Amino acid sequence: MPRKRSSPPSQLRIPRRLPRSAVGIAVLAVTLGVAAYQTYQKQSAEIRRSQTPTAAVTPKSHWLLGNPSDAGSDPDNFLLLKEYFVASYNNAKGTPNWVSWRLTKDDIGEAPRRNKFSTDVTLPPAFTRIAERDYSNSGFDRGHLCPHGDRSKNQEMSYATFVMTNIIPQAPNVNEKAWNMLEIYCRGIAKKENARLYITAGAAGKGGVGERGRRESFAADRVTVPAVCWKVIVIVPEDGTEDLTDVTEQCRVIAVIMPNDNAVGYDWAQYRVSTDQVEKSTGYHFFTALPAELAGKLRMKIDREYIEPQQPPAHFN
Repeated sequence: MPRKRSSPPSQLRIPRRLPRSAVGIAVLAVTLGVAAYQTYQKQSAEIRRSQTPTAAVTPKSHWLLGNPSDAGSDPDNFLLLKEYFVASYNNAKGTPNWVSWRLTKDDIGEAPRRNKFSTDVTLPPAFTRIAERDYSNSGFDRGHLCPHGDRSKNQEMSYATFVMTNIIPQAPNVNEKAWNMLEIYCRGIAKKENARLYITAGAAGKGGVGERGRRESFAADRVTVPAVCWKVIVIVPEDGTEDLTDVTEQCRVIAVIMPNDNAVGYDWAQYRVSTDQVEKSTGYHFFTALPAELAGKLRMKIDREYIEPQQPPAHFN
């Protein structure tokens, strides 16, 4: 009685008459497919780790001074709790309303920039998810609110800022000149003065001027171009502890409102205003976690520190 031939010792069943060259191609295709899937799984896990909005790992310090817009479950004022920043996201605009974070010298390092931006997979399923490609040919940069440089201690921290819920459309000269120079200035204070900075940044209005002219929106109206970019910064001396008692009337407050216009140069200091003026432009209410009297005094401050004329940085950060 003839003996039956056994099947090949793998999960891949090869037809008897398949040419040897075809066998090699089939095996190679399976191998490459497995490798590609493993790479995809690894990248997806990396993105989830950097974006998962788990309150347990979100330091309260990122919004220690309050929730400016009382963000919560409203789709156009949706609270996002990230590990390295906190945000209010606006689904209708396709951008954050504001992003808030704490900066110290320990957050700063030499981690490289990421060469791509991730769609935020943590948004509710009904939300519109903005992708990196939506900004292509728009005339506007993908402008960080919480910047890479403020989270450059390690790669995980840096990469976590390259998510589209941390991005607004900024005119290239705003993003790469005045806005960038203010970010560099803040990191200098954190390092040289050993200070803690509580920073909230955002956008307001509609219609900016990019390198291709004025636009109010793009990506089939899914992304709104803001008219202005703003930032509120409270500087607190580092004392090894962190609570609201560290915030006093003597704390320096820097607030700016700058036009989202490609005519902007390097001088960020000319755009300094009071936090009260930012409130009037946005409808938000800052320093709500502080005693009312102290909060009122901080809101009225306009920074008067001398700022040296700004020179182009050695590289964009």
